[in-house]
Amino acid sequence: MTDEKIQPTDQEWAIQRRLEDLLAKLGEKYGDLTGRVEVKHRPDTSFDQIGGLRTAKAAVRGFSTVLTNPELYRRWGITPPKGVLLYGPPGTGKSLLALALATISASTFFHLKLRNLTSKFGPNTGDLLQEILAIAVQEAKAVIFLDEADALSLEHLLPAPQAREASARLVAALAERLDSIEDFSRVFVVAATSRTDAVDPSLVAPDRLDRLIEVPLPDPQAQQEIFLLKKARAEQDAGRRLFADLDFRSLLPPMGGMSGAEITEVIRRALETKVHRAGAGEEVGLVTTEDLLQEIDGYRRIKEVVEKIRYGQYL
Repeated sequence: MTDEKIQPTDQEWAIQRRLEDLLAKLGEKYGDLTGRVEVKHRPDTSFDQIGGLRTAKAAVRGFSTVLTNPELYRRWGITPPKGVLLYGPPGTGKSLLALALATISASTFFHLKLRNLTSKFGPNTGDLLQEILAIAVQEAKAVIFLDEADALSLEHLLPAPQAREASARLVAALAERLDSIEDFSRVFVVAATSRTDAVDPSLVAPDRLDRLIEVPLPDPQAQQEIFLLKKARAEQDAGRRLFADLDFRSLLPPMGGMSGAEITEVIRRALETKVHRAGAGEEVGLVTTEDLLQEIDGYRRIKEVVEKIRYGQYL
């Protein structure tokens, strides 16, 4: 299957609605799931839309066989893997990789935002997870994305001793559901974390999330690729040219260490500055290299303030 965008049919809209209704009923039982669980019957994020990450993209793309042709594993005398753990710094594209896997395999995508779920439901998240996964495995093909798997440690909610005890029960419930997924069932679980130290070892035990793929920060070449993809998308959405000719020899050095999400934010801020100026009645030109350098500098200064607030230095 190619990375072409496919328009949903009336039948697919009906499936999407049915899935949303099922989640709504779960919300009536447990509490509002808005912003905590999302489902897309046919996502349209392709691997071609993800800049850099050549090795990670190839590895994740390979798991599409689990969803599209699991019998191929049987022909080679083995069972398909059940899941993978994507690990790396925040903002490097782990969510996009999971979405692209669902797209290329024409699978339903279940996005479980574990930090938001555990923050609301705490140790009781286990029962809810089991019910959501039970819904997912009934689909013809499903990618189940466990976002921020480290949140299952519950250390963001409880003191260490209580967190360990409550987390053990929560992880046991999830592991039980993973173990119950039948071989050749066309279901694949993708977990993501930026903190491998906080992921319970039992989740990456054999026949669970036992494939590990690093999703690193982009190198300069990948940063330029990401930048050009985001630039092209913005201009496509606007229906016109937005950027002047850019000097990447000047832009790439100060972007060193930035993730794809941070590069996207710099571009958004540069465009937002143009919006504000146009709204004030100014004559506004295209985004230049100098505009972007100013936004990169401003973003780094704001990030430093955020880090100080996070670690209590401004409290």
